[in-house]
Amino acid sequence: MRRRRHPWILLALPLLLTACTPPDEPLVALAVQDGQPVGVLVTCDDDVARLGVYENDQQDEPGNRPLIRWSVDGPPATEVVEVPLLGQPPAGWEVNEPVDFPGPEPGVMVDVQMLTELRAGVTYSLEGSSRRDAIGVDFTLADLSRIGADQVLAPHGRDSTKVMSRETFLRTARDKC
Repeated sequence: MRRRRHPWILLALPLLLTACTPPDEPLVALAVQDGQPVGVLVTCDDDVARLGVYENDQQDEPGNRPLIRWSVDGPPATEVVEVPLLGQPPAGWEVNEPVDFPGPEPGVMVDVQMLTELRAGVTYSLEGSSRRDAIGVDFTLADLSRIGADQVLAPHGRDSTKVMSRETFLRTARDKC
């Protein structure tokens, strides 16, 4: 007896393969507390999380200038983690030491250096991850004055940001978990 093939299985296979890696989500935002920038990360109740910031002024070819970044990781004690950028990490979290990594061309290493201060006129990217990677938030020091009490600067699509209420951001992020 001949087996009957199911063509719908073959059509669905590419969808299943591409669905293995979930897309980045709006799970990270920038807040301001006591005049200082603070990363806000919704962890989706995962047991490990990471939050970091890096200089995003990419005028030169990759590998021709250092990557200047600061990041922390650890086990979140709550679903929402707030980390003062360049400040003391939450209890149980550690600041990651800079580690060079291979660049885009063979034999080229990317020099990674520790970000120690935020400077005017420089664009930064706030990034985070827990169960999945977050859509990054680009900002400058000038953006901090736009963020009011109980507000955050959050991703608005992949290429822009929007100031919104903290509660709206948290509700949207939780819906993506």
